[in-house]
Amino acid sequence: MRFRRLALAYALVAPVVIWRLATVVYPFLNTLYLSFFDNSPVRRTFRFVGLDNYVAMTKDNNVSQTLTFTLFFTVASVSLQVVSGLIIAQLLNRKFFMRGVARSINLLPWAMAGIVWATASRWIFDPNFGLVNDLIWRVSGARPLWLVNVNLARLAVTFSDVWKSTPFLAVVFLSGLQGIPEELYEAAKIDGADSWRSFTHITLPLLLPLILSMTIFIAIGRVLGFEIVYALTQGGPGMSTALMSYTVYLQAFRVLNFGYASAVAIGLFLIVLVGGLFGFGLVRRAWAKL
Repeated sequence: MRFRRLALAYALVAPVVIWRLATVVYPFLNTLYLSFFDNSPVRRTFRFVGLDNYVAMTKDNNVSQTLTFTLFFTVASVSLQVVSGLIIAQLLNRKFFMRGVARSINLLPWAMAGIVWATASRWIFDPNFGLVNDLIWRVSGARPLWLVNVNLARLAVTFSDVWKSTPFLAVVFLSGLQGIPEELYEAAKIDGADSWRSFTHITLPLLLPLILSMTIFIAIGRVLGFEIVYALTQGGPGMSTALMSYTVYLQAFRVLNFGYASAVAIGLFLIVLVGGLFGFGLVRRAWAKL
């Protein structure tokens, strides 16, 4: 009977496991394999080159530039999302008229498809007819070239991503706030603690594991982001707003240099792996302190 139950369990799980192996493990192993080859259908080459692709990647100015922007984009976007998410969660956790409606409206930006919002952002930041420039022009008379200037283009990509992704983080933090006993705040109020001290000594420490885990989750998503750059800036001006994932796309599907694109993809995987392991260690320490 025990053997039959185990056999049934494995039989039920097997389709999902096989599907994951076919869609995740095999592509990863094949990408790792191709990264050691000079594989280009344009040049009709498929020869083993060892670590040459990885060496070339360290000398590629485009890769170094995209890596710099990827780190900037990840740190800036995640930081703004965490701070904004905490503020919105605190507001939505209060009792006010039509609170349920406000919580539902809050999720609308996150519910939009990424490519749709990125395309809409391109219109919003249009120098002549965009909403942002229209507001700036009414105040100062200036019309910044958001998608032409390097620094402004980077800010446009970052702010667009923050606006879309923050609502999800706010809902997660809201669920964490609702799990904190109200008695703790009442006791702190009796002891003379104001709102700021209650937040720093009760809310923040109890939410810290959730904040760290969501920071890791959001950061990995930012490192692997693609559609916001693809639809908003096409990596421009130049390669100043190209993320690592967009560089993989360019090398694989524009240049058709599959071997080099695979090496860049493996490099991106290693960055995510190291960052994930480091973040996992921080989460474990945070849980241990509670």
